[in-house]
Amino acid sequence: MAGGALIGCSARDASLSGDLNEDPILDAAQFPGSSQVSDPYNGCDEDDGFAYAGRTYDHPGSRADLIAHYRTTATQNGWQPDPSASTGGPHCFTRQKGHLTIHLSLHFPDTYNIPGEPQAKPSEYSIELTASHDGSAWC
Repeated sequence: MAGGALIGCSARDASLSGDLNEDPILDAAQFPGSSQVSDPYNGCDEDDGFAYAGRTYDHPGSRADLIAHYRTTATQNGWQPDPSASTGGPHCFTRQKGHLTIHLSLHFPDTYNIPGEPQAKPSEYSIELTASHDGSAWC
């Protein structure tokens, strides 16, 4: 929003979403044989004030295989399991970049399906990064 105030996002966090969108983990964590089902996305959450970027894929295998691949890929790329199980659970990892804590999460969009609305397929998964200069981001 040019010249206007951002409600929950600072200008620094709004620009951070572009940096997150370029992080190679978003593509590296893609399950082999998966296909991207929508355009990459990024932005800044106005309510909670954090930057985000992600990808949504359709995968040909089981969720257990996908989760194992994701965990292996994340740790091989320097990500650490999130120490806070209450906020991130087993599919959340973090990495420090300077003073920023960046969160990496895996989630399944079909868990948010609402009857009567477009439905995500059970084979879809999303990989998302979140971060904030004030530390308000989480998985």
